[in-house]
Amino acid sequence: MKKLRNKLNLAVLKGQMAMRDFLSNERGDTNFISIAIVLIIVMVIAVAFIAFKDEIMNLLNQKKNEFTNALNGSGTSSTSS
Repeated sequence: MKKLRNKLNLAVLKGQMAMRDFLSNERGDTNFISIAIVLIIVMVIAVAFIAFKDEIMNLLNQKKNEFTNALNGSGTSSTSS
């Protein structure tokens, strides 16, 4: 029984030392905060795009049509001159 208690105490001490080591050491990626901020920004942009998808697509189609019409207008005037 004494050997079992000693092994249990040793295991508890090793666990406490491992936990203290884990909490006190600062090994790892130092850019964790930067990565987290970039991920948050990407998620906010994705949510905004999902929320305003129809408006954004309508605006892009309108701009594309304006650009296409401007190209077609300038292309026909230069060939007829």
